[in-house]
Amino acid sequence: MKDALIPVRKADIAIGKPLPWAVYDAQHVLLLNKGVVVTSEHQLEILIEKGLYREGGPRMPGAPRPQQGEAVQDQPLEGGVDIPFDRVSLAPGDLVQLQPLQEGVDERYNVRVIGMLKGKSVLVSHPVVDEKLIFVREGQNFLVRAFSGVNACGFQTRVLKVNLTPYPYLHLTYPNVVHAVRVRRALRAPVDIIIAIYEREGGPLIASGRIVDLSVGGARVHSPVQFGEKGGRVYITFKVKLDDIEEIVTTPAIIRSHGEETDEKGRRMQTVGLQFGEINPAQRLIIMNLVYQHLFKEY
Repeated sequence: MKDALIPVRKADIAIGKPLPWAVYDAQHVLLLNKGVVVTSEHQLEILIEKGLYREGGPRMPGAPRPQQGEAVQDQPLEGGVDIPFDRVSLAPGDLVQLQPLQEGVDERYNVRVIGMLKGKSVLVSHPVVDEKLIFVREGQNFLVRAFSGVNACGFQTRVLKVNLTPYPYLHLTYPNVVHAVRVRRALRAPVDIIIAIYEREGGPLIASGRIVDLSVGGARVHSPVQFGEKGGRVYITFKVKLDDIEEIVTTPAIIRSHGEETDEKGRRMQTVGLQFGEINPAQRLIIMNLVYQHLFKEY
């Protein structure tokens, strides 16, 4: 009798330290042996997207196996499920969305998490539209939307305190649970970002193009010329912008696919799928939030 599978969270794995247990996918296929060391944040992100599990107690005969990417417990399926707020793992800088809970009001405001004190409050930046603060009153109720891994999460909250000094921010009531629904599509966003491709770091420019699809782990690129070979390495640079934040991303990348398709202007373009190498945390955060900003329109 095989042991039951227990979901492994990102926080359960320490980068640079041996795994205390073997890690499996949802079909109980071994991915990493006990003692293997996860060496980078990028490697960890790729593993988490697959859905990771470890063995727990024995599985009862006839018990259903989890589907790929689903948790054994608290499965966010179909209509979703309530999960502890701690499992959302929001971090400073993460993008969340506030929607006033007033009849006939559909506006949504993107704000950033500043921090939180468990059981007390969640601090977020004050909503701004056209560089002007939106009026928010203490006691006002909001629906908060956020993303955590492959889950779209939501919870109701109330404004405890509006602070305008030393900078504008809000204290929101700390939720005990949130409602989580599995995102039914890949965590990526359609974009239009200029990219330069080099043979190697400090090497000659071999192509340029536009990123048309972006995720934390990679991108789909349109270029008028084909470059590199499948499995080959290149060095890329591009600029991402979110609100008033800009980051120049420079990273090695692996060519994962080649193809050809028509762009929005009817031109035949070479299509190249790239997998990013190491990206620093600030750049990874802005890319993730750019993707989340797009997904907020659908959830």
